[in-house]
Amino acid sequence: MIKSSNISYKIRQVFFDFFQKNSHKVVSSSNLVPKDDPTLLFTNAGMVQFKSWFTGEDSPKYKNVVSIQKCLRAGGKHNDLENVGFTSRHHTFFEMLGNFSFGGYFKEQAIIYAWDFLSKELSLDKKKLIITVYNKDLDSQKIWKKITGFTDNQILKISSDDNFWSMGDIGPCGPCSEIFYDNGEKLSGSLPGSKNQDGERFVEIWNLVFMEYEKKNGKLIQLPVQCVDTGMGLERITAVLSKKTNNFDTDLFNYLFSQIEKTTGVRKNQKILSSFRIISDHIRAITFLMSEGILPSNEGRGYVLRRIIRRALMHVYKISPGKLILNQLVKSISEKYSEVYYELLKSSSFIEKNLENEERKFSETLEIGMNLLNEEIIRLKGKSFSPDIAFKLYDTFGFPVDMTKSILSEKNIFLDLKAYEKIVLENKQKQKDSWVGVNNLQEKKILLDLKSSAKKTSFMGYKFTSYKSKLKCIISDNSEKKSVPPNSGNLILVFDSTPFYAESGGQVGDSGVLKSVEDKIICKILNTKKIDGDIFLHFCDQTNLSLGLGKDYILEVNTGRREKIRNNHSATHLLHESLRQVVGEHVSQKGSLVNERKLRFDYTSNQALSEDQIFQVEDLVNNSIRSNLKTEIKIMPVKKAIESGAIALFGEKYPEKVRVVSMVSPRKSKIISSTELCGGTHVQNTGQIGFFKILADFSISSGVRRVEAITGKELEKYINKKLEILTKVKNIFKATDDNLLECITTFKNEHASLKKNKNKPNQVFLKEKIVKLKDLEIYCHELSCSPKELKNYSDTIKKSLGSGIIIIFVRQKEKISIVVSVTEDLEKKYNSVKILKDILSFLGGSGGGGRNDLAQGGAKYSKKVNEIENFIKKSINY
Repeated sequence: MIKSSNISYKIRQVFFDFFQKNSHKVVSSSNLVPKDDPTLLFTNAGMVQFKSWFTGEDSPKYKNVVSIQKCLRAGGKHNDLENVGFTSRHHTFFEMLGNFSFGGYFKEQAIIYAWDFLSKELSLDKKKLIITVYNKDLDSQKIWKKITGFTDNQILKISSDDNFWSMGDIGPCGPCSEIFYDNGEKLSGSLPGSKNQDGERFVEIWNLVFMEYEKKNGKLIQLPVQCVDTGMGLERITAVLSKKTNNFDTDLFNYLFSQIEKTTGVRKNQKILSSFRIISDHIRAITFLMSEGILPSNEGRGYVLRRIIRRALMHVYKISPGKLILNQLVKSISEKYSEVYYELLKSSSFIEKNLENEERKFSETLEIGMNLLNEEIIRLKGKSFSPDIAFKLYDTFGFPVDMTKSILSEKNIFLDLKAYEKIVLENKQKQKDSWVGVNNLQEKKILLDLKSSAKKTSFMGYKFTSYKSKLKCIISDNSEKKSVPPNSGNLILVFDSTPFYAESGGQVGDSGVLKSVEDKIICKILNTKKIDGDIFLHFCDQTNLSLGLGKDYILEVNTGRREKIRNNHSATHLLHESLRQVVGEHVSQKGSLVNERKLRFDYTSNQALSEDQIFQVEDLVNNSIRSNLKTEIKIMPVKKAIESGAIALFGEKYPEKVRVVSMVSPRKSKIISSTELCGGTHVQNTGQIGFFKILADFSISSGVRRVEAITGKELEKYINKKLEILTKVKNIFKATDDNLLECITTFKNEHASLKKNKNKPNQVFLKEKIVKLKDLEIYCHELSCSPKELKNYSDTIKKSLGSGIIIIFVRQKEKISIVVSVTEDLEKKYNSVKILKDILSFLGGSGGGGRNDLAQGGAKYSKKVNEIENFIKKSINY
């Protein structure tokens, strides 16, 4: 029996040791984001990373393996989010211990391993164990009886889907046998398979799945080989060995409870126990998701993360309103799991910074949501709360319905949970309908076949740019050929070795030429990519000569292009480290593109680079380039590499041995030292990069920005083009380098002044436009403005004129608009409306109206408009 204050860690060790002794290969956990599997939102079981081995799509690397897998159930089909904190066993994040066999052994040996591990290695009381089998799986029942000596009272046949496991709607599946632990008759709950099986008494600790089928289009298809997939939840077995009936009462959570008490200043008690459990569960999920580079967003996996964060924050609010504590819990989790998941300590700064930003943003929303809830309660006429508003609180503000219901219950207000669930289901269906399935990303059958038939391509490109190699596969028109004649086009070629770098890690694939051993050019190689198994695909244009399998050819890389790509790739490493120094160590790479023209680098940050920060980054990179740092490359164990300080991409699963690229400066100030895990091509010395310049920094999504930059020859072209434009501008302004900025500023100000003063009142009132008739002054003027501005201009002209009649008009296309205005002292003698109507009649129009002192109207354009002044002189006689 394991005895330790850190029982969970001991269980991991004992589990690995047991299966290693029994010829199993230890395989590290895959990421929470499944690789190349869009059917799953998150890795929800230990077998996910071996899915293609079960189906026969890929050949298993090992017959028998053992792993401890990070899992998340907070979205998609497997979603335990709403149950967390209110049951003893549900979690969003958990670890699954499992042993797997791909044709190595089947039911009997799997049952023996499970029995020996539980009864001998863990020393569990056999009387406390209950076995279930699928009711049609008589073989398993017989084996269990033989191995354990149990009667039918301890080996139960179950007919439900509980004992037929499947990964999802499609994928591997088969009958299973579950092992339960009896926590004692004092607890509620009946035997598995009974009506009251969901009580606390019997807890499932291990599930043995006998993979015999693959589910496709609703049918069960026999798998190529019989396989075993087992899963034992670490949280559950830790509780059993800790003599606890609740997973939260173990070393996996106790340290978090202490930290929550410390950061909130509130002691855990029965009233807020669920909140403590929810926060401690959710912060583990948050930490592990963000350690893989996932950031909160409004779609996909980022949306699930945001929901988990907000649900946790709601319960922080319940314990201690206004406190932002989640980011302060990250360090404890990183330290707790660092010996198992060593990458956590490296990503702690990144997680803390970005989590704190999300907490701050939501704290404002939370206050709004609470106010909305309180306002709705005040407005409530009856004692029933709207399920639609409850869902809005959940979906928009992140309020879990249990908290809304709790607040309402305190005020004796009813919430119809069935109606609420209906709304939730309708929205889940919308999300499900928007989820892209596997068919959109399925590779062509020919490439799938190639993965199982072709051998790994040996990459020789770190040392060679030209290499003789044997042709192993020709793909033409989606089928494999033994040979192709001259003038064949659109080919994909696979060789046993190649100097061509295949598109990977943001670096584009190499191009070049394929030659015969007699040095004759056969075709151009336009691009290079690779598929799983490190099989390199060379995409070619039309051939000049024939090609045949098994023959030797010369592969020659376009070295000029390769060098530019290489320079940009090394510059990307320097840029990454300089951003970490200038912006902060929380900066993490979220993607990149490196080609021969430019480099693009996506990084985590919520704020744009200031002009000063851009200068600092450029200065650090260029100082490092001028220092001509030597690039050192080592192959070392991944754990040792990361512990030594090498930067790894979040969310990337690395092999056991990795390539470490370092550009290290003997001096620390003003020069970068960069060390990263990287498989790309790089300069021998940083001086080969030449020069570096940032062209742009902009946001591409919430919390992620993109820098675009150029180096070397491309930067020379860029600068020369800018200088050419600058010279032309100087010539236009007849300026020098010293006074060009002054000339442009003066021109800009003068232009703005002219634009501003065009048709301004002081330009509108012109004394020469005044016509004098005895003791009457008439102001008549055509303006260039909008017809809507005429009334305002007439008011201003009145002030300058003092006494008189104002007639102003504007021409627009085929129409003319007129305003007539009379000063106050002449209103009894002259009428603006009558004057306007006379003018319109003279122009051939009609209508118009207004007041005695101001009238406006319009007419079709007529040449008579130029005679308005003379007409007024003759007609004013009132």
